[in-house]
Amino acid sequence: MKTIALTASTIEKGFKLYERYTEYVLLGGREIGEVVCPVILPFTEDPAVIRAYAGAFDGYLCTGGDDVDPMYYGEERHPACGEGEPARDRFELALLRELIALDRPVFGICRGIQVMNVALGGTLWQDIYAQALGTARPHFEDLPEGRRHTVYASGSLARLTGSSRLRTNSFHHQAVKDPGAGLEVRARSHDGLIEAVESSALTYYKAVQWHPEISPDDISRALIRDFLTHCG
Repeated sequence: MKTIALTASTIEKGFKLYERYTEYVLLGGREIGEVVCPVILPFTEDPAVIRAYAGAFDGYLCTGGDDVDPMYYGEERHPACGEGEPARDRFELALLRELIALDRPVFGICRGIQVMNVALGGTLWQDIYAQALGTARPHFEDLPEGRRHTVYASGSLARLTGSSRLRTNSFHHQAVKDPGAGLEVRARSHDGLIEAVESSALTYYKAVQWHPEISPDDISRALIRDFLTHCG
């Protein structure tokens, strides 16, 4: 059995995680023919507990959520940047530092790619429309099946998915600007934004900007299989 730790969002007196994330991990278990147990991590600021978390599970999934506070990458807050989740920022960044030090397998989705980038010293576009793209054209196509756009993959992501041209969903207003130490870009959107990264220095530290857990297509299945086979 593999155990996969998932980060969550804060709500009053508790935590929140969309069930699609746990369903995605369970789907991955079926894909690789193993029992995989998703575990939601409660927040803590106790260094001893965070160190224990970092050694207790076979893999770690950084899930989507609110904006990362720009103070963690040395910027003032832009008016278009959300207030975020201070407790989650502190917890995830502390946890990621431990995971990086131990070279544990980490996969990130949406906010996940952003906080994983910040943990390695990278920066973010606080709002892609205000800072990177302008408002003349949207970052995505609003189609009956939802928001979609084209992503151009390279390197290991192209090999994994079998294509250099991927159609993915798109639900974000922030993105990686400057990749952190050791991070290599593995995909960009049609308008040049970074959509996937992986570390060249760590055994498994990969993340995507889109939400594979929402659309369990061939690309999504390939991603979760790849992650889980590197766990444990």
